[in-house]
Amino acid sequence: MLVVVALAGAAGCGDAPSNASSDPTEQFTQGGVSMEPAVKAGQVITVRKLAAAYQPKRGDVVLFHGDQAHWVGTSSPLLKRVVAIGGETVACCTVAGKVTVNGEPLDEAYVAQDAALEVPPNPASCESRRFGPVMVPKDAVFLMGDNRGRSNDSRCAGPVPVAAVFGVMSGN
Repeated sequence: MLVVVALAGAAGCGDAPSNASSDPTEQFTQGGVSMEPAVKAGQVITVRKLAAAYQPKRGDVVLFHGDQAHWVGTSSPLLKRVVAIGGETVACCTVAGKVTVNGEPLDEAYVAQDAALEVPPNPASCESRRFGPVMVPKDAVFLMGDNRGRSNDSRCAGPVPVAAVFGVMSGN
């Protein structure tokens, strides 16, 4: 869960899409542990509010509204990392415990290595790192928390429409 702190009104931050120079920023406070160790509970972060069409990239940390049927804490914006984009197939795990996209293992140095590999995949629960394969629909993203053992994310809620994404964390 995130809490809006203040509107900053800055422009042009970090890995911005070409249209981001006019995108305002806002400060948010991360309310949970799902993005640790990259974003700690209680940490204030700057998020670039997206004014135009968002072109997702793997690795982006995004702010979005989850639909109420699938996401816990849907009354507040949620913060997760883009692991795969529309048209890609995502799964976990390799023998080394890595997420794969289109069969290639990702290098995810930011991930907390605390989720059990031996827990069988369960679409109703995000207790295991194992899932998939999942083909991400066009105009959707597959989102995961960095703290895989403590994150409800696309492993159990499914891909998120790109239209639900309304901010990207600056400097990620």
